[in-house]
Amino acid sequence: MDEHMKRRLDKQRKLFSQLGITLDALTIHEKEFSMKLRGYDAEEVDTFLDSVIKDYERFYATIADLMDKWQEQQIELRELKEKSKQAEAIPAPAPIIRGIDPMDLEDVILKLEANVRQLKDRLPRSSESYL
Repeated sequence: MDEHMKRRLDKQRKLFSQLGITLDALTIHEKEFSMKLRGYDAEEVDTFLDSVIKDYERFYATIADLMDKWQEQQIELRELKEKSKQAEAIPAPAPIIRGIDPMDLEDVILKLEANVRQLKDRLPRSSESYL
């Protein structure tokens, strides 16, 4: 058996152990049955056990996939909670001061700056001017 398959089976055994599942694909595959006079057909049993092994492999893949997705969602949930806490820490926009919206205030400031520029352009240019 190659190293990759051994690692995969070890991961499968650990997961199944955590879930209380006692059989894994390799255990089923390696199971030897004693022969009796009126026993079952060995080939038929092997064929059936091969289908059981395939199901176990599918179960393992499904469980592993679901656990990965669950872990990803836990990480995403943790990140969302952190972002939520950070958003709560950011102060809310300044309240409207005496009926003036901050966006309106910004427009007023821009207009005032434009007026100051116009006034500067109208003033005579002299070396004594401080504007």
